[in-house]
Amino acid sequence: MDKKDRIILSGGATGGSVIPLLQIYQDLNNEFDFLFVGTYKGIERVMVEKVNLRYKAILSGKWRRYFSFKNFLDIFLIFLSFWQCLILLLQEKPKMVISAGGFVAVPLSWAARIMNISVIIHQQDLIPGLANKLMIKAATTITVTFEQSKKVYGDKALHIGNIGPNLENFKFNKEEIINKYKLKDFSLPLIIIIGGGTGSLFLNKLVNESLNELLSITKIIHISGSADRDVSFSNYEKHENYLKMELIDHYDLLALFSLADIVISRCGLATLTELSFFKKVAILIPMPDSHQEFNAFEFKKREAAIVLDQKFLTTDNFIKEIKEVLSNEDLRKKLSYNISSVIKSGNQAMIDLIKKII
Repeated sequence: MDKKDRIILSGGATGGSVIPLLQIYQDLNNEFDFLFVGTYKGIERVMVEKVNLRYKAILSGKWRRYFSFKNFLDIFLIFLSFWQCLILLLQEKPKMVISAGGFVAVPLSWAARIMNISVIIHQQDLIPGLANKLMIKAATTITVTFEQSKKVYGDKALHIGNIGPNLENFKFNKEEIINKYKLKDFSLPLIIIIGGGTGSLFLNKLVNESLNELLSITKIIHISGSADRDVSFSNYEKHENYLKMELIDHYDLLALFSLADIVISRCGLATLTELSFFKKVAILIPMPDSHQEFNAFEFKKREAAIVLDQKFLTTDNFIKEIKEVLSNEDLRKKLSYNISSVIKSGNQAMIDLIKKII
């Protein structure tokens, strides 16, 4: 049997930069040999090991755009990481490196460039983050989710849409999901609340303060994220209409998205892409003063989601918006229809590009 060409996937810090890479692995794992390169303790390691994808950890540093003594240490870590990457590439001999963001991929991409290995950078967000900006000159091609992002990257940019779940092949055991997440009673609308891969302290507090009223009219599954961003929900832990968990299997999350009446979320592009593909009614609360606000504005502009500003959001307003969406069928139909056209699927275009370059 001929030996398969190897592709290295790399990203981390948030789950959002990992999800499209895992979809590439899922789409092409029968044709190529894959390795994922990430940090030693990042969320990406947990996600990757769940799908039995080979994983190698390297040192990682980041550059903060504000004064911090950690920057001096991280410069040293980035330098060491670069030499780690050179050794790793010599050992693994990949044909290509692919990243969807994350500082861990920066030294790897530049090491690949020096060794004349093709590099694809996938830009999900409307506005590029610093890590992707640092990899522009190392990249062979930069694929983008939004047409507007092409102006940042020039001739290297290729608009393909985003990489998300392949709904043609997406199947799940509905009865199993219903039993696992205690969803047998569908007399109340189901709301999924998720604050991103690591969670949102603001969103967790907001949910906690709203549960008393919401649980009388809805059933809620709340993914709270890491424990250090959680708050006490002791009064509601055993409520029949409320289920809270720190993390959730990604495949299960997609199944729950398909069953949900409303999804309330931050505005990472991986999640927004899934909501777009599933045509979900969404209430979005972007992280203030971040790239998420640009993502959210695109959805608001196209009347594809309800977008709430965290800086002015109160518990009363939050509950009011949920009730308005639940009571207005025409609004739900409009949001569902409009969100489906915001992000096109880039899965096949990415597959074609990878095969073309290799």
